[in-house]
Amino acid sequence: MLIIFDLDDTLIDTSGSILPGVLKKALKEMEGVGLSMANFNRSYQELLRLNTFHTSSKDALMEFLEINRAPSSCLDIALEAVYERPVFGETIQPVEDAIEVLSELSKAHPLVLVTKGKEKIQREKMKRAGISTQFFTKLYFCREGEKKNIYRKVSEEMGISPLNALVCGDRISLDLTPAKTLGYKTVQIRWGRGLGNTGFKKDVDYTILHLKELKALLETLKIVG
Repeated sequence: MLIIFDLDDTLIDTSGSILPGVLKKALKEMEGVGLSMANFNRSYQELLRLNTFHTSSKDALMEFLEINRAPSSCLDIALEAVYERPVFGETIQPVEDAIEVLSELSKAHPLVLVTKGKEKIQREKMKRAGISTQFFTKLYFCREGEKKNIYRKVSEEMGISPLNALVCGDRISLDLTPAKTLGYKTVQIRWGRGLGNTGFKKDVDYTILHLKELKALLETLKIVG
């Protein structure tokens, strides 16, 4: 069975081991262009809290800046710090059991990675987290809103029907809904942003708390695959 994975908060712990440092740097850079804060640490904690309730850091930053009546120039500075030139100061952690699960599944199933973000940055995350690109038959790096087209392309290029494939990701609206509309089975991992309300539950066929649960799920789907 074809298995398509998202990267952030599906295979690597983006919310836990990347975003705290990246958002702190963004906050410091916004301070440098006019963001007024009575207490940096308090503002930082506010930004982290907002980030847990949004499907993207961009949305969290927009609300944070609106609340704090920040200069309009702050948003561009923050988005560049988060998405264009993030600095990874701490070790990037894979999601629990990710490497072991990928290693085992890749022996019996074609695995594909479809991740939103710049290729250079996403590959650096994978390298630091110890996730080898050799686990995957294909890798796709896409922009926001492109996942549906990529999922369609994967099916065509692999010659595998969406009915015999599944997509695993954390955010329902961004990772799973586009796949569901094409006929893929969808698996939501409740990790990072996946712990919040990220879309319609009708677009989720299966929910897992730990990546290792995929192995048992695949056993139940053998009759289809």
